[in-house]
Amino acid sequence: MATVEEELRICRDRKIVCLIGITVFLLECAAGYYYNVYVGYYHSDGISRVANAFYVLYSRNPHLGAIGFVWNPLPSMVDLAFLLLYPWIPAMATKGIAGLLMSAIFASLTASMLVRFFIQRGLPRWCAVVFSLLYSLNPMVFLFGFNGLSDAPFIFFAILSILCFLDWLDAYRIGDLVVASFALALAFWCRYEAVPFGLSIIIGCVITSMLVQRNAIPPNERHFSYKWSRTEGILAVIVTPLCYSVLLWVLLNAIIMHNPLYFLNGDYSNTAQIQGHLSSFEYAALLNNPVKACFFALRKVLVFSAPLIAILILKLLNRRFMRWDTLILLGMFMSMPMLQIIMLMKGSSLGWLRYFMYALPVSIAWLPYELSKLKRKWQIVIPLVAMIANFVILSYVITQPSIAPDENTFLQNTFGYHNQTYYDEKQWGEISRYLDENYPHSTILVDSFSAYLIILESQFSRRFYISSDYYFTDAISDPEKYGVSYILIPKPGSSSVISAINNAYPNLFYHGADWAELVKDFGSNWRLYKVIRSTGGTVK
Repeated sequence: MATVEEELRICRDRKIVCLIGITVFLLECAAGYYYNVYVGYYHSDGISRVANAFYVLYSRNPHLGAIGFVWNPLPSMVDLAFLLLYPWIPAMATKGIAGLLMSAIFASLTASMLVRFFIQRGLPRWCAVVFSLLYSLNPMVFLFGFNGLSDAPFIFFAILSILCFLDWLDAYRIGDLVVASFALALAFWCRYEAVPFGLSIIIGCVITSMLVQRNAIPPNERHFSYKWSRTEGILAVIVTPLCYSVLLWVLLNAIIMHNPLYFLNGDYSNTAQIQGHLSSFEYAALLNNPVKACFFALRKVLVFSAPLIAILILKLLNRRFMRWDTLILLGMFMSMPMLQIIMLMKGSSLGWLRYFMYALPVSIAWLPYELSKLKRKWQIVIPLVAMIANFVILSYVITQPSIAPDENTFLQNTFGYHNQTYYDEKQWGEISRYLDENYPHSTILVDSFSAYLIILESQFSRRFYISSDYYFTDAISDPEKYGVSYILIPKPGSSSVISAINNAYPNLFYHGADWAELVKDFGSNWRLYKVIRSTGGTVK
């Protein structure tokens, strides 16, 4: 039976956990509201994920497969719940509020979870609050708590898997390992980095079971055979959910997209999206060059490394450096940057700074475990200084477009200043309003990869014939046969534009066609053509 003092302590701890979570959630929502509603600027990938969820409910052919088979679907699945309110709150889609809420919820859950595990490890409450806030309000981390991307949910599940793995490392409770295994599976449904990260945890389980755990060997049992049989059981627990998730995703791609690796090499895959960028000397120099790719990744990882260095210093001071858990920590820390190195060498990544950010959550998730092992309490100052230093470093980094071009765009659209992306998005809104005013009931063929914001801001979304619709490819081949009245296409040639319509009719934008009539030119970036006769089913 818990004493009155223990019950009061537990109650206070719960209040602190809830308070930190609510505080982070409200701050994220305030920042997201400022950018999404007041400024009117969205991260293109974040609003695209909202659009993927939107197509499931409000497209011409609503179906779950419209969520897409390139990006991992869990973030958009969460967006779906908020988009159910779209008929009453259109801003859920038009302003990307669904994505904002999705990110903010996971950011707040991460903050609450960190506080809880710090306290659970017997650390002071002030320590739990300060370290959790230094992480959650770090400008780089905070940014991804409201932009609608997949980073916030992925980081939540990654940190949860590490915390549960470390609990298992201390107590060997199988329940901790079960939670870690399902956290890894859910992390995969957010980002593909879960595969190398999961592999690092799996290797950590093998090392722990074979080399760290000290179990009494039953009589007539060989030492290695007994250890390995236990390890097999542990692997069955930790591996099964992740492997099942990967196989299920491949199977869904095979059944629906007729290509089991569509998410890797399909028409809208990450590889296809970045092909236009590979002409840049910086990225071309990394192709098939492991040395340059490693140095490129090292420069990116270093800005997130202060907490890891602090943990390693603590291990040295406490004579814990030469232990297997140090190797496990380094394996987790480097697992996701190693994937980026391989992708840079293969020309399938642009190496944005955020792809290397995942090294930081590994360090913060490890901190409660490491701090609980300290022999001298003053040593807590070392990681505290490291977290403050990391806060300062990343505050500077996001102001540098040469280092963090993707993240810096938010600063470029702050306090009345705007970059080109902002004006492009404004033009998409103008196109949507023009189409609503002039062609509210006409069927318009458009590739949703580039036109997602036009579709989201329209009051007549079901009149668009988009990429996820059942007969989209056939409609491109013969628009008139499938009831298409107009075709909206973007200007070809941009490295970020993929359009199946432009691929089918490469001369349509500039030269038109005998079966289509130019109706409207939107600033030389988009053109609207009216279908005046059948193409005869022959793509030209």
